[in-house]
Amino acid sequence: MLKEVFLGKSPSHFQINPIVKAFIISESFLWAAWNFVTPIFAIFATQHIAGGQIQIAASAYSVHLIVRVIVELVISRIVSKGSDRKLLMYAISGIALTSVAYIGFAMASTLVHLFVFYAIAGIGFGISSPAKGTLFAEHLDKEKATVEWGLADATAFIAIALAAALGGFIAEIYGFRLLFILSAIVNAVATIPYALFVWQKKHA
Repeated sequence: MLKEVFLGKSPSHFQINPIVKAFIISESFLWAAWNFVTPIFAIFATQHIAGGQIQIAASAYSVHLIVRVIVELVISRIVSKGSDRKLLMYAISGIALTSVAYIGFAMASTLVHLFVFYAIAGIGFGISSPAKGTLFAEHLDKEKATVEWGLADATAFIAIALAAALGGFIAEIYGFRLLFILSAIVNAVATIPYALFVWQKKHA
């Protein structure tokens, strides 16, 4: 089946728009960072946060989602008619803010910290998601849209699977503080594909 799908096609058939490529690469790092910690966050909350309980961890995650939804609704209206450069800057800013949340988790010791930094993560995702989604949708090759969507999903889920397993190992051996710092770094790397595109356009 793979032979039938791929052989006999010209190299141009596999070319991807630079912004779509940046999106796919960035998403793999972003979701890897998020899934270093998300599957085991309740353990962190119960063991390292004063008064932390599984229910509290779940509530903090709910706060993250509510904040994210509110911010996304606002940002989506702001960027609806934005240029590619504006969308890219929103994506970079939101991702960078999420890295701040990871660093905050590394230093967190109280329930207030937990809720505050989850809210910051929600703001970061809320800022970046509408911009990234718009960029990806607008620059999809309509003739290869399903392939590019599939590639984006496959790449992200592979990163998620690897990160979830590796995150548990790192937390067990080296502790959560290092894991959160590593998550912040990996998440910050997710800004690079977009930043490189902005830089190349600026100097073109």
